Amino acid sequence: MLRNIETIVLIGCGGIGSWHLAPLLRFLSAERFPGMIQLWDGDRYSAGNAARQDFAFERLGANKAAVQAEAFLAHYPALRLVARPEYVTPGNVQEAVRERSMVLVAVDNHPARALIAGRAGNLRDVCVLSAGNERLDGNVHVTLRRAGKDLTAPLLERHPEIGRVKSGDRAEAGCEDLIEAGETQLLVTNFLAAAGLLAAFHVLWTHGERHGRRRNTVVPQEVYFDAGACAMALLPAN
Repeated sequence: MLRNIETIVLIGCGGIGSWHLAPLLRFLSAERFPGMIQLWDGDRYSAGNAARQDFAFERLGANKAAVQAEAFLAHYPALRLVARPEYVTPGNVQEAVRERSMVLVAVDNHPARALIAGRAGNLRDVCVLSAGNERLDGNVHVTLRRAGKDLTAPLLERHPEIGRVKSGDRAEAGCEDLIEAGETQLLVTNFLAAAGLLAAFHVLWTHGERHGRRRNTVVPQEVYFDAGACAMALLPAN
């Protein structure tokens, strides 16, 4: 289902994105993915990130997208991996979300999610996986459009509350600022979000392939996870 994808984009290389990258890039390397892989993030790693984000501690103060791109290019030199050390904004969202792209959203604010969802809704062929979590639980939403038609319910249709948030864009606030404001994040929950993101990606990538005697025909709508209950579940699209 994703074999016509030309570009894979990860937006957000922090709590969710940093854990998602290692298995994703290993998989894409094994699959010999020929397209461009872009990493977008305008934030820098700080001491407060060390408890729950995957990065080399000596890279404190460096841009998250640049750090991750540099580290993984050393492991997978054949991949066309590039860093975009900037936030996604109304001025550049058309560069991040394009036709025949697979967009993996691992940001921590609703305005960015809504901006990306709005852009995707204007394209003919695009897939967007949007991951997010609260302290213990969260979800990964799947937007899939083919030939201008929605094969899954769009993000803002299933979660209209995301589009109603007009302030509080965290592009101007680092993780330590958010912790001071009382917004705590846990390593285990970020890790589960990354796993859910990979699971949804894999189901879409292998859609229609045979596994043993069964054929995978599930198109996921959302993946739900709960660290407190040690649970993860997939909701198929109607």
